[in-house]
Amino acid sequence: MSGTAADAPGASRVLVVGEALVDVFPDEEGGPARASGRVPGGSPANMAVGLARLGVDVALLTHIGDDEDGALVRDHLVSSGVEVLAGSVTPGRTSTAVATIDDAGVPAYEFDIAWELPPVADLAIPAAVHVGSYSAFVEPGATRVREIAARARSAGALVSFDPNVRAALLPPLEQVQSGYDELAAHASVVKISDEDAEWLFPGLSGDDVVARTLALGPRLVVLTMGAEGAIVADRERSVRVPAAGVEVVDTVGAGDSYMAALIDSLLRLPGDAPLDLEAIGRRSAAASGITVSRRGADLPTAADLEGLAPR
Repeated sequence: MSGTAADAPGASRVLVVGEALVDVFPDEEGGPARASGRVPGGSPANMAVGLARLGVDVALLTHIGDDEDGALVRDHLVSSGVEVLAGSVTPGRTSTAVATIDDAGVPAYEFDIAWELPPVADLAIPAAVHVGSYSAFVEPGATRVREIAARARSAGALVSFDPNVRAALLPPLEQVQSGYDELAAHASVVKISDEDAEWLFPGLSGDDVVARTLALGPRLVVLTMGAEGAIVADRERSVRVPAAGVEVVDTVGAGDSYMAALIDSLLRLPGDAPLDLEAIGRRSAAASGITVSRRGADLPTAADLEGLAPR
């Protein structure tokens, strides 16, 4: 399922487009965050790091400031093996998300964001492009995200999309639904969580959301359902893959880990070979399970997933 786009010299194999920010974790008493509580994050940035840890050549096009938080994010990405593309760093502040973790290990965020992208007309399109999260819906950057996705689909790249809904940041529902449909139509693979599906398409069952999304054009759609596992479906069949049986510490980065392993699995397959939905789902679930068993968005390496190659 790998793409056929002709890479420009030196172009990365996977381009991730979307936000990078700093997650701020208050101290245990709920007071102001300590310096050690500022952690690089953002779903697309986590995705890029996750892909790099799996041995994928990856670049990130994002928007971060030239402040201390921006330096923290940039250093984390570069040290993780992610190329930060030119134009990603601009004068000003870096977006933040103040995180609180509930007793079940599920995070909630209060955001302070800035999101835009440089002109993308000359951007090289590699074999695979990933878009998603609030950066796919929040202007002014969202228009350029859609432009990149459309160009990537036209070039024959593998395009992946994860809406990763952050409702407090998003425009009205109908506008988000329209953006979702447009990006899903450009995508080869869409991953959506059950919580995102419920917010985006109230009243539809998980199976209905999968069918609705497949009808827009993707080859593969995955609906993740936390401890209930996932629905993994292509145009011919649908399977349910159980979640990894692990003790959950917190769920920070779980979806990003799942998506990174999913993309890596697809890139390992030749051309348009038939998809082993169960194998792809098990490997992605294992990656997510490793992450939720650790504190924070600590995504697995290729060695962690050794022996779980997709078929």
